[in-house]
Amino acid sequence: MTILKKIPITIISTLLFIVLPFIVVTLITSRTSLIFDIRSFVVLSGSMQPIFPVGSMVYGVPQSEYKAGDIITFTNKAGENVTHRITTINKKNNQITFTTKGDANNTPDQTPVTKDKIIGKIFFFVPYIGLLINLLKSPLYFVGIIIIPSIIFIAIELRTIKNEIVKTTEKRVLEKIQKQP
Repeated sequence: MTILKKIPITIISTLLFIVLPFIVVTLITSRTSLIFDIRSFVVLSGSMQPIFPVGSMVYGVPQSEYKAGDIITFTNKAGENVTHRITTINKKNNQITFTTKGDANNTPDQTPVTKDKIIGKIFFFVPYIGLLINLLKSPLYFVGIIIIPSIIFIAIELRTIKNEIVKTTEKRVLEKIQKQP
């Protein structure tokens, strides 16, 4: 195989080896907290710009305590997941609530957030990858972007293994023929 033919195969193999596990972990954490209690969410609005552009993927983990300045994801009264910054911590009648605000918003959120509504503190994000992750949640795109390239990668690797087996077998046969008197 010429070097020019090997370069695209090497690039595809490397990308699949690096990107595929990341995508699988992200897809799992977007639905459940099975992996180290991490949850991932796609930023759907511009309320946290410029820190999190629309389409960013944010990763959060629950904390025992939250403080002003922490960026958290919480469930609002409508049942939607929202990622905003804690601006103040309020203590009233032995109950702690958090006032939150999107960095790009002019006013704080109207409804204070209780600790039981907080999903986690954001510790990591990847800009714009959430657009791809949202596509991958659709079976058609998942097959097209993950399954088909994976099958191609496996087929290429199986062909390489087969060629190595043929070469090794031919070499052994030639050695046996040469050793015979």
